[in-house]
Amino acid sequence: MDNLYISVVRALSWLLSRVGIVFVVIILFCLTFLDVKTLDTRIKARHLNDAMPDFSDMIIFSKSLNPRKDMDWDRYKNYFELILRYMPDDFITKQLLGVVDYYSGQEEKAVDLFKHSSVFYGQPLFWSNYDLGVVYYIRGKWPQAAQYMFKAITSSPKMNLTLMQNSQVYRQIFASPFFRYQLSDEIKEAQAQAYILLLSSLHHMGQYDKMFMLSKLALDNQDLTHKEAFYYYAGLALLGMGQTDKAFLFFQKSLTINENNPDLYFYMANIYQSQGHQKEAQYFFQASLSFHQKNGERMPYGTQLNLRFF
Repeated sequence: MDNLYISVVRALSWLLSRVGIVFVVIILFCLTFLDVKTLDTRIKARHLNDAMPDFSDMIIFSKSLNPRKDMDWDRYKNYFELILRYMPDDFITKQLLGVVDYYSGQEEKAVDLFKHSSVFYGQPLFWSNYDLGVVYYIRGKWPQAAQYMFKAITSSPKMNLTLMQNSQVYRQIFASPFFRYQLSDEIKEAQAQAYILLLSSLHHMGQYDKMFMLSKLALDNQDLTHKEAFYYYAGLALLGMGQTDKAFLFFQKSLTINENNPDLYFYMANIYQSQGHQKEAQYFFQASLSFHQKNGERMPYGTQLNLRFF
């Protein structure tokens, strides 16, 4: 009996010693692994901090009506590509890199990045869809431009604002002393520009019924600026549908808000001429020419065909 007891004790001691050793080994492995992960995270953070550029030039470029042609995009490109090397699914960085690639001459790569950052959990995102719309508008591909601008205007402004405010990269951009803008106002302005480019694309395609409906929706949206543009495009839609008298009323309303649109005078001059009012027609033709010479190109309705990221 004593021998059996001694044998059992020895067996348990042996088992416990083996388990104890394995347990210690597992703990040491876990601690080492955690240390490696922590070290790797710190190295990545250090690399990103060292590579982070001064965003002032990018901010100034995005708001300039005459952007610099000698802009140094490499520092931004290198930084965004480094972020994507560590976080390949960061859709906000993809969109920002798309802007950089477009202006550094890699247009197709930019388009691909925009397309891969245009949706968030099934919902369209504003900036990538807006920029895709601009790219296709510049190319004269009106259906594609309209498609992406429609996605932009149907995106959620609140979600867009929240994602930007929670993005580490955007926080770095906002921290620049050159970022002196109210983000919510910038988003509202960009939404209005998206409506204008969508309406212009529909006008190029001759889709006047959709154009008029969208103009009315834009006029009813209290958050949108540039109401004069929406009265103007509603007038163009009615003119395209042959409803000249109604079109003229919308043109008049647009004129009371902003009198600097040369195309508005041109269409009103044509209406006056068709109705036999030669004196008024001559005055409006002259006004159209004068405003064209004063303002230069308006493409379309004064909209700047630039990519945006805020």
